[in-house]
Amino acid sequence: MALVGAAFAAAGPASARDVLRARPSLRSASAAAASPVTWCGSGPSPVGREPSVEISSPDQIHVVYAVPSDRPDRFAALASGIATDMAAIDAWWQRQDPTRTPRFDLFPFPSCSSRFGMLDLGYARLPHPESYYYTTGGELRLGADLDVFAQSAKVKNLVYYDGRLENPNICGSTDFLASNDGGRFGFAFVYLDSGCPNDVGRGEFTARVAAHELIHNLGAEPAGGPPHACADPSEVGHPCDSPTDILFPFVTFGDTLDGAVLDFGRDDYYGHSGWWWDVQDSAWLMHLPQFALSFSVGGSGGATGAVEMTAPADVSCASTCTEELDNGTRVELVARPAKGARFVGWSGACTGDGTCTPSMDATKSVTASFAPAAVTVSVTRKGRGVVTSTPAGISCPKRCSASFFAPAISLRAKPAKGYRFAGWTGGECRGRGACVLSGDADHAVGAVFRKR
Repeated sequence: MALVGAAFAAAGPASARDVLRARPSLRSASAAAASPVTWCGSGPSPVGREPSVEISSPDQIHVVYAVPSDRPDRFAALASGIATDMAAIDAWWQRQDPTRTPRFDLFPFPSCSSRFGMLDLGYARLPHPESYYYTTGGELRLGADLDVFAQSAKVKNLVYYDGRLENPNICGSTDFLASNDGGRFGFAFVYLDSGCPNDVGRGEFTARVAAHELIHNLGAEPAGGPPHACADPSEVGHPCDSPTDILFPFVTFGDTLDGAVLDFGRDDYYGHSGWWWDVQDSAWLMHLPQFALSFSVGGSGGATGAVEMTAPADVSCASTCTEELDNGTRVELVARPAKGARFVGWSGACTGDGTCTPSMDATKSVTASFAPAAVTVSVTRKGRGVVTSTPAGISCPKRCSASFFAPAISLRAKPAKGYRFAGWTGGECRGRGACVLSGDADHAVGAVFRKR
């Protein structure tokens, strides 16, 4: 693979044209293949689907199949193969670094049994014929015509382009080393109709090309830091310390993804201790392991409400919901009582009645409890004495019923002269001490005073 410097008029991140070239080999390709994934989508979509399965961050990698206007559309035939390649990249990355993996854009297709069966695979029937994208600058033309997928700077696009190029030895390319930029700077391309081996769906050669170009668009590798940068100016942006490195400037027929290493020696672009950009810090990588957060709604007296997640994403839940979140994600949950209800408090991973802010360092669950907006406490009195409440409201016999907005109400009985307090009746309290009532339902209590 050769990375050739090129100047572009557009402002943006470090700009360079990365071109991955293949060269023949006498070796035979591996007979092993990735476990096949069946894509669960029902058809192509010219826009990104919502909602996304991954909610830990909006920084996501969207995968797109694009075909020129004059070429056969092979989306249906290739969709499951592309999903299989993404699953292979995910598995390979986790073997290289168990704490990270690319955050691919996934959509919750109904009844989908596999993670990468949910790949939000985009589709573009391009407005121009193959000849328009054929020569130098074709990547920029492709990016311009795929603008619908570049509306957010939080999204990078990995494009499987089903057309030919002038140079058949180019397997993939990207025009930008965009460590912190998506949108129009976030395009990386895999060329399906090049002279390079096309084994989409095996998780081998083509998947290796896809991972190579994606890593470049995540910002690898910058100039002026990596110790093993290639000396040849035409190969700037690549390490040359080992041909097994996935960013080595050439890929050989027969090479596979499983045979690649993510930064050989870990000192050029990934997991290093240098001052220059480290792809391991990319916002487009998930932090593993992910943990499940369950949040639910509880209520009494017919009261209900909802739990709203306000960070890292907007999610509303009126029953029980579970989300998988990156390790270390800080979550914000807010309780929203329904009409006629009030929020009593949290239980589980949060307590109190403020915003719930768990940090996802383990599997966690929280429950928001709701109660009627006001509860009524009624007191009946036998004999002579006074019953008062905390909070204030009841002072029986003058006022023997009141409404309260409180998590608990305490009643106390004080006998009149010549009387004693015999105890509470009505099933809510027993004995002669204070009667403490919950603030989540109406209550009826009796107080009995007897002559001495």
